[in-house]
Amino acid sequence: MLTREDFQQAIEDSVARYPAVGALYRARDPRILQHLDAMATMLAMYSGQLETAQAEPFEKTRDATVLADASMRGLVPKSQPARVSVRLHNASGAAFAASPGRSMVDASGRPFRVETPVDAAPGDTVTFEAVQLHEKAATHTVQESRAFYAIELEMADDDSWLCGLHVTDVEGAYSHRERYTNTLAGERIYHVEADEQQRVYVRFGQEGVVGVQPDEGLALTLTTFYSLGRIEDFSPGSPMAFETMQDPAEAQLEMTLQEVLSSGENPPSMRTLRELAKYPSVYNHNAVFLGEFDFLVRRHFPSLQFLSVWNEGEEERHRGMSVDNINALFVACLSSTGSESVLSQAPGQSTSPDELGDADLTATQRAIRDKIHAADDSYRVRFYTPVRAPLPVTIAATVATSYDEGVVREQIRQVMLDEFGEQADQSRRGNTTPLYQQVYQLLRQQVPALSVGRADLRVTIDEGDDSRPELWRYVSPESLEVGVTAGNVNVPFWGSGF
Repeated sequence: MLTREDFQQAIEDSVARYPAVGALYRARDPRILQHLDAMATMLAMYSGQLETAQAEPFEKTRDATVLADASMRGLVPKSQPARVSVRLHNASGAAFAASPGRSMVDASGRPFRVETPVDAAPGDTVTFEAVQLHEKAATHTVQESRAFYAIELEMADDDSWLCGLHVTDVEGAYSHRERYTNTLAGERIYHVEADEQQRVYVRFGQEGVVGVQPDEGLALTLTTFYSLGRIEDFSPGSPMAFETMQDPAEAQLEMTLQEVLSSGENPPSMRTLRELAKYPSVYNHNAVFLGEFDFLVRRHFPSLQFLSVWNEGEEERHRGMSVDNINALFVACLSSTGSESVLSQAPGQSTSPDELGDADLTATQRAIRDKIHAADDSYRVRFYTPVRAPLPVTIAATVATSYDEGVVREQIRQVMLDEFGEQADQSRRGNTTPLYQQVYQLLRQQVPALSVGRADLRVTIDEGDDSRPELWRYVSPESLEVGVTAGNVNVPFWGSGF
């Protein structure tokens, strides 16, 4: 990349051809220098843009590139609503019944909707499920009958995100079909997509080719559902109530939040999208290969602390062949709430994971299983407990005496824990260890003392021979040893002996 100084040097070299301007330039006349400096600055900025653009297809450092890549893959900024179970005690003298869809609010004023039917006789105590969302209905009149007609969805004007959609017309409801997969001409389906600006659209089909093409003047009703995404501050035992009272006897209903079934999920963050951009661009949400099942789960559960998905071949490489492994997928995960059991493994030891039965699965694990079955219900999904296996890393550095050893040591530790620690994106995959070249390059870029003079750096990563897919490998504060020595690392110069 050409810098501002490079362009200024080129300007200075060319001034000799213009004697009149050269005299003013050598006198540092601001009337001349301002224009030349401005041009050199703009060209340097343009040079930096070109340098970034050359590596952008591989690095994807710009947010615009990541969003465009997400749009190409069909990643929609969609949240998942939280789900709770509600305890209802009917203290009135009349029977009470409520159907799914009735609106509720919790103690914080957040909207909920009843998900399972409620039927409580006088004096009964029952439990039902509720989901945290609210809906908004809008009518759209088709302006022109054209192929793949699209309607932009209205985004929420508060802190909530889109989480669902229902499309109907005078003939009934439409079905959602991902990218028109296995869709015949005439089928009443729609597809949901997002553009590079994260605007969400509903797109219909083409007459005689795929799906249906809406006629001009047709009135479509679009019911959009919005949720607050991930909610961490639920309090079991807090009161809940229906948004509107339909009968005076409902004043004697006592409702409390009993259990949090799922805390919900926010739409993928920019950091998550940048990580997902490393996957093959041909992914079409219909998982067939192993990498796609891993991507499928990460796309719907971006807040997982750890996830590893492997197939029969990987399983039998480590635990031998078994007929139980035929047509099976294996999953080890830990949700953001940490409700799943996790084992620990000390360096030099080997801890075997526990296989979980259906009764032992948490709400997150059951939801992951349902997502995999929705993509391909021919697989049997088996869950294992993740095994924490902190990665022993030793770093020995030599820096110039002008640097404080303690400060450099803390800088190295902070960089390693941020990039390869328990919460780092790279560490959230099964049995993933950092590469030596990755560590060396990162430390030299992030720690200035390691890129000065003849500063030296040695890194040792004790990976061991254990490569099981359920291992959660990360650099912990206890497994990281950093030693920094200050010495004369300056480059010798001519005349230093005088």
